[in-house]
Amino acid sequence: METDELVSSIPASPPAKPSWWHRLRNWCSTQWAAIRPGREGRRGAVGGTLAVAAVCVVIGGLYIQTGFGYFFDFVFCILVAGILIPLVMLLVVLLLSIAGKLPRYATGVIVGSCTVVMMLWGPPQLGAIMAILMGLAAGILGATIATFFWGNFGQAALSKKILVSLLFVLSLAGNVYFVWLFAHAGSMEKLILWKPPADTMPAKLATPDPSAPGPFHVLKLFYGVGNDIRRPEYGSSVAIKTHTVDSADFFKDFGGWKRWSRKKYWGFDIDKLPLNARVWYPEGPGPFPLALIVHGNHNMSDFSDPGYAYLGELLASRGIILASVDENFLNSGLFHDPDNQQAVRGWMLLEHLKLWKEWNQAEGNPFHGKVDMSRIAVMGHSRGGEAAATAAAFNRMKYAPEDANIKFDYNFSIKAVVAIAPVDGQYKPAGQYRWIEDVSYLTLQGAHDMDVAEFHGSRQSDHVRFTQPGPWFAAEIYAYRANHGQFNTVWGNDDAGKPLGWLLNLKPLMSGDEQRRISKTYISAFLEATLKDHREYVPLFQDWRVARAWLPDTIFFNRYRDASYVPLASFSEDADLTTTTAPGGHIDGENFTVWNEGKIPYRDGDRGYNGVFLGWNHAKEAPPAAYTLTLPAGAAANWHLSANSTIELSVAPLDEDVALPGKKKDDDKDKKKAEEKKKEEDKSKKKERESPDFTIELVTTDGVMVSAPVSRFMAIPPPFKEKLAKLDVLSDAGYNQDWEAVFQSVRAPFSGFEMICKDKCPAFDPAKLSVVRLRFDRTPMYKICISGIGFGKQ
Repeated sequence: METDELVSSIPASPPAKPSWWHRLRNWCSTQWAAIRPGREGRRGAVGGTLAVAAVCVVIGGLYIQTGFGYFFDFVFCILVAGILIPLVMLLVVLLLSIAGKLPRYATGVIVGSCTVVMMLWGPPQLGAIMAILMGLAAGILGATIATFFWGNFGQAALSKKILVSLLFVLSLAGNVYFVWLFAHAGSMEKLILWKPPADTMPAKLATPDPSAPGPFHVLKLFYGVGNDIRRPEYGSSVAIKTHTVDSADFFKDFGGWKRWSRKKYWGFDIDKLPLNARVWYPEGPGPFPLALIVHGNHNMSDFSDPGYAYLGELLASRGIILASVDENFLNSGLFHDPDNQQAVRGWMLLEHLKLWKEWNQAEGNPFHGKVDMSRIAVMGHSRGGEAAATAAAFNRMKYAPEDANIKFDYNFSIKAVVAIAPVDGQYKPAGQYRWIEDVSYLTLQGAHDMDVAEFHGSRQSDHVRFTQPGPWFAAEIYAYRANHGQFNTVWGNDDAGKPLGWLLNLKPLMSGDEQRRISKTYISAFLEATLKDHREYVPLFQDWRVARAWLPDTIFFNRYRDASYVPLASFSEDADLTTTTAPGGHIDGENFTVWNEGKIPYRDGDRGYNGVFLGWNHAKEAPPAAYTLTLPAGAAANWHLSANSTIELSVAPLDEDVALPGKKKDDDKDKKKAEEKKKEEDKSKKKERESPDFTIELVTTDGVMVSAPVSRFMAIPPPFKEKLAKLDVLSDAGYNQDWEAVFQSVRAPFSGFEMICKDKCPAFDPAKLSVVRLRFDRTPMYKICISGIGFGKQ
């Protein structure tokens, strides 16, 4: 007892004070208990995510376009969702049963629904983000609504009421934002307003409008195998029945379920591809030039070949036969596109030409004697543009580049190739970029192309080779506010398809009719010049401004080169900055901040060959930068330079700032901070670069100098700025940058230069030309890329 009394008399120690961590954890536990979502909240979240998944199923049913009809498409999407959601739910239940942390069935359904959303949006990177954001917005909205109505919201703790109300407002705003984002057309945020100065405009071309209908009455017919189960127009009523072609040797690795499913859909296999086309032709005895056009890759069940009727009607009225070739069976769709189909697209154009050769010689055929087989053009859009160039290359080959067992024997008189927004490099013959020789080449591209966002046709244009004197030329047209699809009336203004197209910025686009004025004007004029020898239309390709009365109100880059062109410098001969392509020449530069040779960039990636990059920034009273090219001895006389000659430059303005000479952009932290601040300011207000201008000086061996500003011959546009997606983050991720290096030709006739001579001096003699100097004295700061400097003829 005494011991107990002694112990009890000892004062008890005060309890240990909880640590800050324990206090924080206890507080969080109390708050979570107060606001933790109940069963009704979980059910609401399930309902919300199921609802957004159901919306995605409806969208999929509307736009998946398998070709089997809407009933099949909806059933297919419902089955996918009906199988996918339970499977994902079971997987999540299994995982959470192991983890034991979250409500299993509710989490499983939510994740399964988000998986359906992810699949709808295609690319995994975008699909995952959209699934998370749309799943959160819909799930939280469903959870909060369920809590309001069935969760005893009135008896909940104040903190829970506040949180639920706040989440309801935020999730409702999120859902409204998604609807607005998908529904609105976009913005004009980065659109530049530059126009060529009125006082620099050349006279309008005094020839008839090539986009106006001609004098011929237009007739139309279809030819094909006559038993097409998908295309009634190529069924038994075709005017001319054709045979099939065997492409199996091109598709040696194509098989399995993909090949089986495509055969079931189309009713034929790769060894029996049909030769189908719709034809517009002029009424009359002929013979008429012939042009073929082939579409590119599009959903195979949304047939593309009718989309060039506007060209068929126009060209036929002007005395040219146009056949729009059906290659929809090579396109992508639910079952994807077959491997190696790019080469087959071009090969089939040549197989069609074989038909036309036979018909032209066959009595009783509607085209007997009516086709001028010495005047042929092949044309294409997107992958079809690459196919047209492939056809021109295959036309002169004896064997397929990848397999000599596939023999060619064509040698048609192809005079011209037209590529509308083409790809280039999806098919490389024998692994090399495609070279075509002694044909005229035209490529058209929209600056707002959201499918083929790089100007691939410009690279193919550089791979056109002229081996002898002739009438051939290569021309490039790059149109501001034009997209990929509106050159085809079926494809429209959506370059990505639904639902991805809802994220594209469509507001800056010109109308489809305006865009097709471009293709009608240029393609008609090109075929008039190349197939009908109407050379009065050639100036249209040398300077787009002469055709401004025929074109929509927009601006263009255009580049031109013909068989008379002699290169002085093309910058790919070696790594020495001081050498010219012409052996024996020499290059000097002074007062540049930037002077280097390197790969010419695309919007994302590069062309694979070089240009020279020149950047200058003039300090006050500092001498201007100068780029001097000394010709090889006697070159001017050997090249027969005369008063009718031109000095020709291919110049791309770049949207890049240039530091002062001798300094770097990151010389000090303060300057770097200032530049970052300036970039932020530029984002908040529209800023346009000016048109680059500089002086061309020509010096002869006897010291005579003439000069002229570039702007006398051509107003070089500033870089075209485009916002291709509605959200900057999507534009940056999907398209890399909001401009691309595009080249403008400057063709300066020697007759346009002025003598620089204070006293009497000899006349300027082009045959004595020894130095070409570019003096950058007219624009204070700029960076440009030059892809070529040389000489041509007027």
